[in-house]
This record gives sequence, C-alpha cells and structure tokens, in this order.
Amino acid sequence: MIDIISQSSMSGGAPSLSAKQAAENNSQLKMDDFLQLLTNQITNQDPLEPMKDTEFISQMANIASLEQMQQFTQGFSKFADSHGEMLAQAYLGNLVQIKDGNNQVSGRVDAVEKLDDGSSKLIIDGNSYDANSVTRVELADSSTN
Repeated sequence: MIDIISQSSMSGGAPSLSAKQAAENNSQLKMDDFLQLLTNQITNQDPLEPMKDTEFISQMANIASLEQMQQFTQGFSKFADSHGEMLAQAYLGNLVQIKDGNNQVSGRVDAVEKLDDGSSKLIIDGNSYDANSVTRVELADSSTN
C-alpha cells in the first residue's frame, strides 16, 4: 500500500511521504503526515475491497496515542531537567562529598553554574565539579566557613 502511495506522488498525484522519506525525517510521522498518507490510501484503494472503517479508526487511534506519548515524553524530560537544576541549587551553602575520579573531595558549595548543555557544575573552593558526582550532602554548620 505504501508503494502505491509513493507511486501516486511520483506520477503527479498529491505530494505525500513515502516510508523511506518518513524514516529519513527523524523517523517520526506527525498527525498531518498520517492524514495525508491515509487520504492517499483511501484514494488509491481497490474499490472491490475498500478499507474497513474499523481499520481506519484503529489507525487514527494509534497515531493519536503515539503523538500523546511523544508529548508526554517531552514534558517529562523538561521536568527531569528542571528537577536536576533545583537539586543542584539545593546544594548551595551545604557541605558535600564528591567522587572526582579516584579521589573524594569535600567542601562547602560556594556556587552552582549552569552550562550551555543544561548540566550543572558545583563550585567548591574555586574548583568546578559535576553535580551528578555528589555522594553525600550535609547541612553546613553556621560556625563553619
């Protein structure tokens, strides 16, 4: 069926995405792409064996479900990123232990730096460490600097 759709687009029919083109475009079909493919499928179907309405509804439900899952994944990813930022900021002023290679580094977090790639670095005694390397956090005593 996809071959028929691809052929119709090559022979001057309505432009559509072939399976290969869809794979090349980040392997993701959007709802508009799906509707375009479905329209071509209906247009080019065999009149003696038309597509059943249950197949049509099933395909639409599947693409809608997939689109919702993609949106949920993107939203959850943004949430996880912001949670990591908040966690790194919570280290400010606290004593932390960090595993830096084979060494353990301890000290008070003086600053938190956000990098262009979204990761966070902790500044301890003028040195920068990855926030994901923290192995222990303690409340800083107000008399300790």
